[in-house]
Amino acid sequence: MDTAKLETKTQQVIDDYIKDLDRYTFEQLIMKPDAATWSLGQVYIHVWMSAKGFFFKKAEQCLTKEGAEQGKRKNWKGVVVFLMGKMPNVRVKMPEKIAVEPKQPESKEQLIAKLTEIKELSTSYIGRIKDADPSFKARHPIFDYLNTAEWIALCNMHFRHHEDQKKRIREHFGW
Repeated sequence: MDTAKLETKTQQVIDDYIKDLDRYTFEQLIMKPDAATWSLGQVYIHVWMSAKGFFFKKAEQCLTKEGAEQGKRKNWKGVVVFLMGKMPNVRVKMPEKIAVEPKQPESKEQLIAKLTEIKELSTSYIGRIKDADPSFKARHPIFDYLNTAEWIALCNMHFRHHEDQKKRIREHFGW
């Protein structure tokens, strides 16, 4: 895996999220199209929570080898996602057991701080890929087993995957 390219792509997608905040007032960021749909601010909180609490935790398991396994692979869904380099443009409902509805953000500044934190963490994890044993993998609930580099790449794909959701929210409100 080309870690320099991964870092550039990851930094760019996060920078785009940060820059995109200039388009909205805080009031717009917390507006929900309906009771069952997230606001833009909740999408931001979700990508932060997922990066920090899921993708990077799984990458850390692979790096430390604690909770990671050897001799495991991605399933066909995982293979397809990594061949395409992106998640499919479909809505995914997380299993209730692991689903968490993100809270509304407190401010734009909070969102910027959280995304900046993810930029810094992603740089740190990408820098550690070279020292990772790619045979150690942690299980993903949909794609099966991924190694450190794959977890970081999937985090990047996850940010890009939510661009469509952001677009649907903007279109709903005519922004």
